[in-house]
Parts: sequence; structure tokens; C-alpha cells
Amino acid sequence: MKLKKKFLLDTNAFFEMLSYLAGKGVRRDEYDFADILEGECYISKITELEILSVIGKYGRGEAAQWQQCTRQICEDGTKCEHKYFYKGQKPWNKHLCRDMRKLVKEMINGSSIILKVNVLEINEAIINCAESFMMHAIRYKFGSQDALIAATSIIYSSDEMPMVVVTSDKSLRAAMKVEGVGFIVPGLENGRKD
Repeated sequence: MKLKKKFLLDTNAFFEMLSYLAGKGVRRDEYDFADILEGECYISKITELEILSVIGKYGRGEAAQWQQCTRQICEDGTKCEHKYFYKGQKPWNKHLCRDMRKLVKEMINGSSIILKVNVLEINEAIINCAESFMMHAIRYKFGSQDALIAATSIIYSSDEMPMVVVTSDKSLRAAMKVEGVGFIVPGLENGRKD
């Protein structure tokens, strides 16, 4: 029997998958989820915690407003004095947000007929690995949550079955490439692994 591929979705990829399943795309460079849906899907405990915040952000929307540009425009440190208009973002329908939270819960507890997502706990081995992985943050710009995602993939991978990270974060992908961690790049046909 052929083993299923193992995929670790970061928070943005998990949110994009939820949006894809809900019929509401949020990015131009979405993944081709067909290959991922046929494999075993995992998320880190950190993603489980973050995803509700992301759904809430879209549920709240953002008000249209004028904002001050703060870009430095001269070598002497002079900042731009212009303003720009941010058109904001309409809040998602509260029923959609409720349904997405319900879908997350069902995927995690295994009652979803669409997809089961396994949550991987953050243990001491992952924390130690993430601390080591953070050495790449000097060269590449990524946060500690991203280091936990990469470390989770490293710890839960084996030679026979690597755990491939699904992420659109270019900085994280660059650091993972140095460490030999597999990942999927969004926007490529059939979700090819880089």
C-alpha cells in the first residue's frame, strides 16, 4: 500500500484552504489543493491558535481611511509628508465566519467529511529545534511562529516520509531550503514541491 504524503500547513495556507473549501478565494497565488487533499494534513498547535484570529480579522474587516506615508525619502532621514488613501476591506458575513470556525473545529476533531487535520503539539524537541532554526532569522526575515512550523516539520519527518510544509512565506522558504526542509510553492500547477 502506498503511503500518503504528509503536509504541514502554516496558518496562511490553512486559511487559504478553508477559503478555498468555502468558495471564497483570498489570494491570487492560491495553491492547487488537489494533491494536498489526497495526503495527510497536519497543522501545528500554533496554527490552531492563530487561525481563529485570522478568521476574526476578516470578520471585522478594515475601515477606509487616510494614512500618513512614513517612507524615508532622503538620505538625511527626511520622511514623506504625503498621505495615501486605504480603501479598507469589507467585513465578511458573520455567518461565513461562524461556518469557517465550525469547519476548523470539525476538521480538527475528525468529524468533518471534507478533510481531517491532525494537530501536532509543540513539545520540547520542537522548541529546541525552533531555537536552532532561528539562527536563519538574521539573514531571512521570519518570526518565531514560523520557526515553530519549520521545526515541527523537521521533528515529525522521517527519511521514509518527509513532512512537506505548505507556505507562501518566501523568507521562511529560503531558510527551510538551507535546512533541506521540503515545501510547496503556491501558484505552481499541481502544487509541485520545490
